[in-house]
Amino acid sequence: MSQRTVRLSSFEEYLASEDDSLQVRAFEEQERELRRSRFPHTVTLQLSFAELDYANRWCWQHFGPADGNCLQYYSDYPACDLAGAHSHKGKWIWYWLVKTEYNFGFCEWCFFELSDQNRFLASVSEIHWGEKYT
Repeated sequence: MSQRTVRLSSFEEYLASEDDSLQVRAFEEQERELRRSRFPHTVTLQLSFAELDYANRWCWQHFGPADGNCLQYYSDYPACDLAGAHSHKGKWIWYWLVKTEYNFGFCEWCFFELSDQNRFLASVSEIHWGEKYT
């Protein structure tokens, strides 16, 4: 059985975990609103880097590629076979908010469609460190 440390969180919990100035928080909230203007349906998790990679692979398998620059080359569980710098047009994105401990932190997934957000939320109980860590 694979290790599991993921837990459902919120953007507000992320903000409360940081000792940032009001200016930094305002900037973070503004950046988030820009992401949400394109992908309004969000899910925030606290998880390990391995779980992040596992969750992103799950999203690729169910929703297609993430929108924007492809970072799959660096993933423990790459879903994209293309090498080198490239990007994709997709209907979801992920954004690493902050590292809280060694290999752990907050990440937010943003979806264009509410149904995709709901499917992802339903899958959170299946996210774990993956087959590389069994």
